[in-house]
Amino acid sequence: MRFRLLGPLEVRAGDDWKGIGAPKWRSVLAALLINAGQIVSADALINEVWQDDPPAKAANLISIYVLRLRRLMESADSALLVTRAPGYQLRVTSADTDALLFEAMLREGRRAFAAGDPEEAASQLTEALGLWNGRPLADVPSTPLVEAEAERLAELRLDAQELRSEAELACGGYAQAAPELRRLVADHPLREGLWLLLMRALEGAGRHAEALEVYEQARRAISGELGVDPGTELRQLHADLLANDSAAAAGSISAGTVAAPGPPEPVPARTEGPGAGEAGSRAQVPAQLPADIADFTGRDEQVKRLCDLLAGQDGNGESGAVRIALVAGSGGLGKTSLALHAAHRVRGSFPDGQLYVDLLGATDHPVPAADVLARFLRDLGVDGRDIPVEEEERAARYRTHLAGRRILVVLDNARDAAQVRPLLPGTASSAVLVTTRSRMPDLASTRLVDLHVLDDEEALALFTKVVGDERAAAEPEATAELLLACAGLPLAIRICAARLATRSGWTIRSMASRLRDVHRRLDELRVGDLAVRASFQVSFASLPAGQDPKGIDPAQAFRLLGLWQGPTISSAAAAALFGTQEYLAADALETLVDAHLLESKAPDRYKFHDLLAVYSSERAVADLSGPDRDAATGRLLSWYMHTADAAATAVLPHRYNMPLEAAEPGPPPLSFSGSEEALGWYDSERANLVAATRQASSGNLHEIAWRLPAPLFGIFNTRHNWVDCIATHRIALESARRAGNRQGEAWVLNNLGEALGITHDSAGIGLLEQALAIRHEIGDARGEAQAANNLADAYETLGRTEEAVDLLRRALDLNREVGYRYGEGIALGNLGSTLLDLDRAEEAIDYLQEARRAFVEIEYLDGVGYVLHILGRCYSSLGRDADAMACLRQALTSHQATGNRHRQAATLRSLGNAQNRAGLAAEARESWAQAAVIFDDLGDSAQAADIRAEQVASGI
Repeated sequence: MRFRLLGPLEVRAGDDWKGIGAPKWRSVLAALLINAGQIVSADALINEVWQDDPPAKAANLISIYVLRLRRLMESADSALLVTRAPGYQLRVTSADTDALLFEAMLREGRRAFAAGDPEEAASQLTEALGLWNGRPLADVPSTPLVEAEAERLAELRLDAQELRSEAELACGGYAQAAPELRRLVADHPLREGLWLLLMRALEGAGRHAEALEVYEQARRAISGELGVDPGTELRQLHADLLANDSAAAAGSISAGTVAAPGPPEPVPARTEGPGAGEAGSRAQVPAQLPADIADFTGRDEQVKRLCDLLAGQDGNGESGAVRIALVAGSGGLGKTSLALHAAHRVRGSFPDGQLYVDLLGATDHPVPAADVLARFLRDLGVDGRDIPVEEEERAARYRTHLAGRRILVVLDNARDAAQVRPLLPGTASSAVLVTTRSRMPDLASTRLVDLHVLDDEEALALFTKVVGDERAAAEPEATAELLLACAGLPLAIRICAARLATRSGWTIRSMASRLRDVHRRLDELRVGDLAVRASFQVSFASLPAGQDPKGIDPAQAFRLLGLWQGPTISSAAAAALFGTQEYLAADALETLVDAHLLESKAPDRYKFHDLLAVYSSERAVADLSGPDRDAATGRLLSWYMHTADAAATAVLPHRYNMPLEAAEPGPPPLSFSGSEEALGWYDSERANLVAATRQASSGNLHEIAWRLPAPLFGIFNTRHNWVDCIATHRIALESARRAGNRQGEAWVLNNLGEALGITHDSAGIGLLEQALAIRHEIGDARGEAQAANNLADAYETLGRTEEAVDLLRRALDLNREVGYRYGEGIALGNLGSTLLDLDRAEEAIDYLQEARRAFVEIEYLDGVGYVLHILGRCYSSLGRDADAMACLRQALTSHQATGNRHRQAATLRSLGNAQNRAGLAAEARESWAQAAVIFDDLGDSAQAADIRAEQVASGI
């Protein structure tokens, strides 16, 4: 686990850097990182997050944020972020954060410079400065602690820049130091040491007049700001320069500054109250709103929006149009509580009364609109004998009675737009508030308030209103665990709080423990007549039937989705799960979204709320037969297997592969037009591919479990995603062995061994040797050649280069025997690379030229680029700079065409070296700069730092 502070705050787990989504989480993590290894009290963290205005339950919120950080770090059960009274401790070493690493390298740079080794100092300091990505803690909310740390680190950075410049001057790098020093003195005009170094750099570069001019600039800057002359050392250097040249300093240049315009003055918002509606008959004033919720909390933004909508203060109303506010959301989100709370807030704007009805829209027997109209008419003073029989006539009479009157109509728990339309007033004097589990896109002129789960602060506030602040404060970590299990669902939180309130002997820890078992979680989330499962059941039971006879019923789709263990699903994957065409699957998914039983946070990407996922899984087990469940799961996992194989082929069409049998009839796997499209699919499905591998293994679908990740090795390599590669291949190895597939076992051993070798795990050698032995034993010549090639690469890394050459010759012979041109090209290219490492460049060139011809023949562009890169290095080692640069430019073009950014960076680095040797300083500087940027983007800061050190050493 690593952390970045020298720029935006980021966490790295595996190969990926992750930002911290919530500002308050960033504040907590920043405080822990600034005090790395030390215990930070809860009070100190509270002060960081809220300063002088903490909420009453701040300690509980800190516990929630810490638990979320642990999950983000994928270390909820580790000893990385631990609880230590009176707070928390983040256990990191100097190698775990860029800030600590920077300080360590700065110390090494100072030591080297003091020891008289300026070249080593410049190298260390360049690598240290390469760790920076911007202003320290750039996205962390400002506090005295954060600002002090940011200023401290910025000062250290300036020290490092100044010392590096001094080291460069000591190495004779006057010309390359001057531009950086000019920028630094512009940013820090009172720092005399920088002016001194800039004068020395310019004088050393033969720019004597400029050096004298710089002194005048320094004198004006310092005297203008401080009213004093420059210090002794700066004045002495100026005197020395004058003594060497009696010519007067060149005229100084003054530059004016124009102040940037300040922000415009804020314009006060104009708020208009509701107009006085026309007074109508007041024979009877209904006041039917149920009581407000005593412990209502949170939802401030939604309450304000509803109040503005209902009172006509949202600015979106149209003259003559009835104001209709729609509160939509899944069961358990507190739609009715929110609606009633808002309705009570605005009831004063509706002096002619408030009508309320529960339409029972989520039940099997919703209330007919005609019945509601009859009741409303009676409540408005119409004699029952005068109420029309027909619904349409009742609606007309209803609109007549509401005309000109200011009445609020609350239609709770509506089923659909058809149930609501007859109940709408006809004039703008009245307003309507509807709650529903459907978004009702076909209801015109509505303003939607789409309700979601509570955030952490709202969830905690609701919980403590019931159980009490003292009880929650006594068990902050248990409270955090309980609330995360409830996943922000108000109904779940109310149930847990109610159970604790009526069980004084229970601790919050005991309740949280009961929620840990996902399979029993819904059993625990019930009290009295409240139950999360029952709320979900109402939504599920009210799902409409599918409209297309060829399609899938939405309820059946909901059940089948409960079988999938991945975090998200696409419509194409859902089609495989459902056994239907993709457009029909998409229709069912969208119906579930409209019913708030499924979420869609991105186009064609669907996911469950955590508790709905549990309910869906229950429905799958309860309603589907075992064979039906197995068939659906098999379809989906087989679809992933075939699609992964197609993606791998699109990226590496000539790779070693064991052909798959044709997919069974049903939704076809995806196909890809090229590597870019295939890589895009992989990026969107990365987490799902890991989940599919695990699910296949746990479901005894072992042939799928090993076949799914094995072809993806080339994609893992292209994306440098070794964490997922190793995780899936460990599962695949066990499944291949359980399936008794020796060829599959060898394939996985080969991939896993290579991945471990790339990540510097010595266990990879043994796995590659096993793969080689098995493939030789079963007569898999192509596989044996591949394993020999990969083992040779591992041997070369260990310095066993001659053994590597022997293995590569063996791989070359095997590939030629079976006529595998791709494998032959790989062996030839690697032979050339290995011979180059043995300083046998002349011999290597012949192999590389032959490899190039092989790859051109089979149109393997990535291989062509790789060989051209090695060939360029060969020419460079022989002093043939023009040939080297030509090859490297061609290699770069190939890598850009295939999208292999890591090879682009490596080739740019080699091209910069060749250009530098050829005296093309500007071109070399540009190539190195591009390479460093790509390595930084890929998270390989060490390579980027090496390049910058090379640039310093070269004097460019």
